[in-house]
Amino acid sequence: MIRLKQKKKKKYKQLLCSVVLLALTLFVFGFVADRIRLSNESEQTTILEKAVTRTITQCYALEGSYPPDIAYLTTHYGLTYDPDQYLIDYQYIGSNLRPDVTIIKRN
Repeated sequence: MIRLKQKKKKKYKQLLCSVVLLALTLFVFGFVADRIRLSNESEQTTILEKAVTRTITQCYALEGSYPPDIAYLTTHYGLTYDPDQYLIDYQYIGSNLRPDVTIIKRN
């Protein structure tokens, strides 16, 4: 009788250990996946910033003036981005002054 209780306790402890280990593993995987997602979002924003800057510079070099808006860059220079994910605030100052560009990630 005592042996049977000891076996049950041992199995219960093993099961509890397994459940705790599984929960801990799932938590770690979730944490790592979230960090990777945040890193990818940050990298995507950086890539878009570089693409916009490069395209603005290319337009100025070829045409001698800065583009009047983002639509001009997408139409004439092939700039592509997802407007559902990013808001590009493009402040045109003048044809000979570099525009002020702010890229904001939408939620």
